[in-house]
Amino acid sequence: MEIYDLGALIKSLRKQRGMSQQQLADLLHVTDATVSKYEANTATPPFETLRSIASIFNVSMDTLCGMEHKGALSVHGLSEDQIETLKQLTDLYRIRSAGTNHSLTQEQFAVIGKIVVELTK
Repeated sequence: MEIYDLGALIKSLRKQRGMSQQQLADLLHVTDATVSKYEANTATPPFETLRSIASIFNVSMDTLCGMEHKGALSVHGLSEDQIETLKQLTDLYRIRSAGTNHSLTQEQFAVIGKIVVELTK
């Protein structure tokens, strides 16, 4: 049985992204000493800070709480149009994977076109 360690998880996520404690602290609007305490498990981040950590590292709250939940995608910082495009793309890929047709439909090409436009802004 593996013991859940929030501090180790935060540290691992931070290091995976090549981020210093100070850089994470700046994003969270706390001190680097506070981030150090979170990573050492001598302080527990408040709920709002956990939400920010989840968003910064694009992980679910379930993941931060030790409940490995795959498939979460943070849309923090995206426009409403970008969020809608991601929803459409997700729906189209679900439909495609459920069927046997392996070629893209006109609708799927249209969504890919929207993504290209967003990426070139």
